[in-house]
Amino acid sequence: MGIEPMEAAPLACLDEPAARGLARLRAWLVDRLKRRALKHLHRTRSGELLVLRMCLIAERATEATLHEDLAPQAPDWLQKQIAWHLAEEQTHVRLFADEITKRGAPVDLSAKPDWISARKIARWRALALRYAPRFQAGVLVPTYAVGMCAEQMATRVVKRHVETIGDAHPLAPVLHQVLHDEDKHVRLCRATLQRAVRPAEQAALAALLAEVRAIDRGWGVRGALWMYAAGLAYRLRPGEPTGVQAAA
Repeated sequence: MGIEPMEAAPLACLDEPAARGLARLRAWLVDRLKRRALKHLHRTRSGELLVLRMCLIAERATEATLHEDLAPQAPDWLQKQIAWHLAEEQTHVRLFADEITKRGAPVDLSAKPDWISARKIARWRALALRYAPRFQAGVLVPTYAVGMCAEQMATRVVKRHVETIGDAHPLAPVLHQVLHDEDKHVRLCRATLQRAVRPAEQAALAALLAEVRAIDRGWGVRGALWMYAAGLAYRLRPGEPTGVQAAA
């Protein structure tokens, strides 16, 4: 991976803050709702394909960020890490594409994120550009800050997915591999920020991360409701084929 953190105290702002009060209750409710939504979605073929396509699109979005936003401007010490990270994200794309193909559906690598995800990504991009002048490394720092939060979110999402469907589900091995890799990607982003952010810039980084995480939380309820409604709609649709586990 070829990255060595600066000899400095770990940046506390890189850790995900513990939710408290109403925020903690909302996070619990969103988690419960998304678990129910996943159970509904995996009971039908269309629902399962929707989940797989969402995963595929998310991995493609990360791949595009690494290839188009980071690689052209990254310093030499970061190029090998980006290439390694990109290769793993491309592997994830192939894994989810294979799962879609196994279910007899076409794979569309040009598909765009859903409206909620697209809005969140757009706000994150605007935030990165706004904060870029505050760092000597420029947009590299906010891009990695957003990327770290996105990888932390992905880790939560995949972990929830694994816990919901169980290890006996045919998709579990793929999710376990992705979860293992996403955890590594979080550590990579942390190490990059630890190295790239100067002491005088740490307050700006903390403020940036707070805004990035607030955007993520702000779309949580709507995303959970959308997933639940989609899963229920597929289950109620007459003649809808069952998902692979339900059919087993």
